[in-house]
Amino acid sequence: MKKILLTMVLGMFGMLAQEVNAQVVCYVTNPAAVKGNYEHGFAASGWSYDIDTVAAIGQLVVGRSTVSDSLACDTLPFANASAVAGKIAVVYRGACQFGYKAYSAQLSGAIGVIIINNVAGVLNLAGGDLGLRVDIPVVLISDADGAALRPYIDGDSTVALIGQKRGQFANDIGFAVGNIIRPVDFAVSTLDVSNAGDYAVKMGANVVNYGQNAQTNIELDITIDYTDAAGTSSTVYSQSATLASLAVDSSQLLTVPDFDPNAYGAGTYEITYDVSSSVTDDFDGDNTSVQTFIVNDSTYSKARLDGDNKPFASGGVRPSDATTGPFEIGLWYYTGSNGHRIKVNKIKFGFVTNAGTNLANETVLAKVSQWMDMNNDGLIDPGEITELAEGFYTYNDSLGSGDVREVEVADIITGNSGYTLDSNAVFMFSMAYTGASDQVFISIDPGMDFTESQVAYQQYISPVFVTAWNAVGFGPDRVPSIAAVFEELPSNVSVENKVRNDLNIRLFPNPVRDELNIRMGATDDILGEMTYEVMDISGRVVLRGEKDVDSFTDQMTLSVAQLQQGVYTLVMKTKKGFNTSRFVVAN
Repeated sequence: MKKILLTMVLGMFGMLAQEVNAQVVCYVTNPAAVKGNYEHGFAASGWSYDIDTVAAIGQLVVGRSTVSDSLACDTLPFANASAVAGKIAVVYRGACQFGYKAYSAQLSGAIGVIIINNVAGVLNLAGGDLGLRVDIPVVLISDADGAALRPYIDGDSTVALIGQKRGQFANDIGFAVGNIIRPVDFAVSTLDVSNAGDYAVKMGANVVNYGQNAQTNIELDITIDYTDAAGTSSTVYSQSATLASLAVDSSQLLTVPDFDPNAYGAGTYEITYDVSSSVTDDFDGDNTSVQTFIVNDSTYSKARLDGDNKPFASGGVRPSDATTGPFEIGLWYYTGSNGHRIKVNKIKFGFVTNAGTNLANETVLAKVSQWMDMNNDGLIDPGEITELAEGFYTYNDSLGSGDVREVEVADIITGNSGYTLDSNAVFMFSMAYTGASDQVFISIDPGMDFTESQVAYQQYISPVFVTAWNAVGFGPDRVPSIAAVFEELPSNVSVENKVRNDLNIRLFPNPVRDELNIRMGATDDILGEMTYEVMDISGRVVLRGEKDVDSFTDQMTLSVAQLQQGVYTLVMKTKKGFNTSRFVVAN
């Protein structure tokens, strides 16, 4: 994959860096029938404690406001406070704020709180009016997981650990989802993997010693099981890495050789990461992680996709400095040598609102844009984002909150449906909210975390805009529920017109008014005879010429004053192939 990111910059929306060995869990230790690690949301803002520093281990007991009410909203403390004291209280989402439920549990003597969602999925928790009074750990699990646990909770046999588990066990190594180098996308185009080396998937994990004892003979095993369109599965990758020792409260990145899906193509790739040491792990809930990525011809996404190719959507985020619209959140897409054969037709997305509000009659805007980092500083400077296509979607019902929708996009210059991308470029698929409500959020997939992947691939994940663009946005663990619907265009590239990836083209200034400076460079030979063409957005050639270059690099100036305002593509051709770059002519 193309490496674009040169300088990692900090997000500006209230996301603080966590310790490398932080590990917040919701882990049931007993009974064996429901033992395991449960996906969960946790305290995000408005609480008096840091979820990375607190933990509770104890029996689970349903907290009640009345004898029959498990919403825990009408009494402080619980009606069954004596049964909850010294245990982890379990309550259901609904009717009142998360902070109210947690504070009532705390007044009842509970050592922690598990909230069961009343809809599918999980989300992080805002403290509300009473959250700042709560100093015990609070997590939220899905409705399905709550239903599975409830019979055992009622049987007084369920014990769980919630919160930060570092230091809780003698022997404990593992990793969080953010410690894994997984593919930097969940779903990519078949064109991204059509050539060997186009989409080399890096493999590894940052193994952490959370326990009280030093560990020896650590082994990281990574396997990939591939399933093709016919449903046939096979193991196509198996590699291991070892580490002699790992000190307490430390971590070490272990890597294995890259995997290239080019040999297999379209299908589902299930990656299993497993870590072990020379002793039995006292907490094995984070020793194995299974991550999936998909190669297909229709959908691009960094969020997980369901069976209908819709991105997972649960909870939401918005910039802290945007009390209302406008704000915009997107996904970065780094095209390879076949990017010019990808047409984006639709954007799938999800918005969510707080209880009591809905999205009826609200209009949101889908965009396809390109980022041209002219000064290679890794920052989005003014003029570096060019909007190329857009589509408007107006909710005509009150059911839109948390529901994934889709909207067609059209070229903003020609009005034609869809937009064809360029090769070796950086694009953004984004959703913008411009309304006046302060209760609207972009949905996210809480099950994806690209923290380690972002560093390994040197690629950003998701940008955010309020009054200016921030390339990092909320960070790699807040993945918006956005997906692009692709159309694969037929190839009309002959042998003589092969894309030449080593031909570098730099254009400046961009946007341009009168004269465009073009810098060209090749890594393997003298450029020689070159021809150039400038095409408008419809593909019509508006300028062409020739240049003879007797070196590895050269520069030329091209007058574009006669061109109308708009987006243009420059094609530079040599005897060995061609490459393209895009520029904008401004008034």
